[in-house]
Amino acid sequence: MSSPRGGRRGSSLVRRLLALEIATVVLAAVIAGGVSAWSTRETIERDAADKMVAVAVALASSPGLADAVAARDVARVQPAAETTRAGTGVSFVTVMDPSGTRLSHPEPARIGETYQGTFLPASAGETLVETFPGTLGLSVRAIVPVRGADGGVVGMVAVGQLRVQVADRIARELGILALAAAVAIALGVGLAMVAANRVKRDTLGLEPREITALHRHHEAVMAAMREGLLVLDADTGRVVVLNAEAARLLGLPTALEPSRAAGPTLDELGVDPALRERLADRSPVTDETMLVGERLLLLNRTELAGRETERSRQHADRGARPDDMAPDIVLTLRDRTELEAMTRELDDARSVTRALRFAAHEHANHLQAVSTLIELGAQDDARELAQRWSRDLLASSDDELRDRLADPALAALVLDKAADARDRGLELRVGEQTTLSAAEAGDDQASTDRVTVVGNLVDNALDAALESAHAGTGGVVELDVRAVGGSEVIRVADDGPGLADPDAAFAAGWSTKARGSGERGLGLALVRRVVDRRGGRVEVVPGEEGRGTVFTVTLPLVPRPADSGEPSQRSPAANR
Repeated sequence: MSSPRGGRRGSSLVRRLLALEIATVVLAAVIAGGVSAWSTRETIERDAADKMVAVAVALASSPGLADAVAARDVARVQPAAETTRAGTGVSFVTVMDPSGTRLSHPEPARIGETYQGTFLPASAGETLVETFPGTLGLSVRAIVPVRGADGGVVGMVAVGQLRVQVADRIARELGILALAAAVAIALGVGLAMVAANRVKRDTLGLEPREITALHRHHEAVMAAMREGLLVLDADTGRVVVLNAEAARLLGLPTALEPSRAAGPTLDELGVDPALRERLADRSPVTDETMLVGERLLLLNRTELAGRETERSRQHADRGARPDDMAPDIVLTLRDRTELEAMTRELDDARSVTRALRFAAHEHANHLQAVSTLIELGAQDDARELAQRWSRDLLASSDDELRDRLADPALAALVLDKAADARDRGLELRVGEQTTLSAAEAGDDQASTDRVTVVGNLVDNALDAALESAHAGTGGVVELDVRAVGGSEVIRVADDGPGLADPDAAFAAGWSTKARGSGERGLGLALVRRVVDRRGGRVEVVPGEEGRGTVFTVTLPLVPRPADSGEPSQRSPAANR
């Protein structure tokens, strides 16, 4: 699935989300406004009724009113009622006798008429609240009894508020609620648009089916890659992506799904410190070989901050901003361990081929000499010469070494290194005490470790001895492999110029070779890692008379499995 095209006008996903969010906001505002309006209306009407009761009770209990009502003194009752009405803002205050005849009214002409409404419960001593259409209109009213000195009911007080006035108050409150609801809807719509734009920016305008397809393609690519891929968030240092091949190459338990927030750090994953230090350097890395654990890996490192910023500019129409794109560090890993092993085996094969070619040339010379003696009639001399060469050939046979070393991979390696030493004008001497029984040889992993240690130590020793040979002061390498107690001891000595700093020699990248001479500083580092993994030790001391260097590696013996009857085979390993 290709990336979104710049000409795309929008996303149906964003439009659907925006419509859903707006509908949700409007519906929530309408429901909340309706509930608030109903509650406000009920509250206002309840407050109005409570107010009517309070005003009526206050007037009915005012001093002198009971006497005036009992005496039917309109001249005293009417002013008291009107003063109360004007002071409280109610619509009417009506005082009446127990039979319902008005003793006061906002319209004086209606005094003496019968009160329109329910008053019998009040005349019986109860308080009544009702909504009734009286002479002034529909009103909320309260009727309370007026009691005399003996406690008997001498009259009643009715206080009312026209519904029009209550409705006006309700309308004012509802107007405020409507305004608040409109503001809430506008704010909700605005936030919904902001959220929709953010979704559009985060998804780059992709539709759900396109996002699903991209995810499936991503999983397919990650599963099919034969190259390790590790992506780091440069801001947090957390691993964003780690495919299965990268996990295998780095010796990690499993791959990681893409997750910027919850990814572990390199320290938490337990990644090799050398790789962590290399990643801390922000400079690009192109096809750099690094020893990670016991593997030779080819590294490429790229930081995607600039590329993401450019892409964000290309999608500026979607609202993307460059500062929204967190920089990522992309690390690709390729395994060179097997390639280096194959290269080494090819070099060994070439060395054997050269040795065989020289031997064939030498044997041809021997046969020509024997043939010439026969032609000259010196058959006895020819037979004696052939027998002497046969004895020399048998004496130099490698069968004895193969018998002493039960590890065929190690025996083949030593024979190959001996042939290589002869080709370079050097001598590889195998100690007379070199021996390794089948039980001491161990399993395949022990054989691989032994070949790695011996191969790298002998390679370095031959290089050092070659320098002395060129100077005319040496050219000999000594090798001794044997089992002592519960350990196998590998000793390699050369008569080269020696090491100025033996401890530094085991650091990855340290080498006395000139730059451009191939992989540098990996052999002894690999030896150190094998020794550390096996729980062994390595000692470096100067040779006899201060010439050369002696490496002594001690590794715990690994018993061969009881059911294994086959000799161990050498696994591919880098001997550099």
